Amino acid sequence: MSFDVVGRACLEAAADAGADIVGVVTLPGPLDPERAGQCSFSEISEKLGARLVESSDVNAPETLAAVSELDPDLVFVVGWSQLVGEDFIALAREGIFGVHPTLLPRHRGRAPIPWAILSGLARTGVTLFEIVDPTADSGPIVGQVDVPIEHDETATTLFDKVAAVHVELVRRFVPRLIARRAPRIPQDPTRASVWPKRIPVVVWRATPLDLDVSERAGTVLERRAEGVLVACGEGGLLLQELEPDGIVEQLRVGEVLG
Repeated sequence: MSFDVVGRACLEAAADAGADIVGVVTLPGPLDPERAGQCSFSEISEKLGARLVESSDVNAPETLAAVSELDPDLVFVVGWSQLVGEDFIALAREGIFGVHPTLLPRHRGRAPIPWAILSGLARTGVTLFEIVDPTADSGPIVGQVDVPIEHDETATTLFDKVAAVHVELVRRFVPRLIARRAPRIPQDPTRASVWPKRIPVVVWRATPLDLDVSERAGTVLERRAEGVLVACGEGGLLLQELEPDGIVEQLRVGEVLG
């Protein structure tokens, strides 16, 4: 189940690793240019002889019925933004599995790639895990691979790294899952953390300042009467008018914007 290029690559990897692909669940067309990475699964589904199920709600009765008819042993959820419910989880005899681009149980939740960079992590990773309940990224771990983060890493370069590791994990563990020999290691809830929700901010008015700064770009340097000063790649930027209203008051010195 996926709508993006990483999911399509994982689908091909699963087939190459010996999985008999009976169905693919994806978003209905047409492709949305505002949805990053979205791609068509029509051609690959036809190539694999798999039924294509289009759905904007995987927990809807009609989607559950369609997946139930496929009678799957395993289901993989890759890059899908909606949490699956208990009725969906019950559809696969051998389990539902997700892939999350962090080293779980650390850093559950959304926007893991930008948060990893903005938080200054030296490494992140990708985790293949079983989905056993409707909560996010909390199930037993099947496998993990570390991914180093370089000092000049961008969201694009890190995305490419974790995308390749998604495929690596699928190739490595699909045969073990089919053979019922894959590990399932419970996550330690005492080590779990969740990335905070990202809040979109629109900057309507700002003034660049010629400053010598050592802090990383996006760091809030100080609060002034006329606005909030943040570090840039070169110098600083005085943010003077932001949307939504009241967001300036929420920014704290030392916080990294992203």
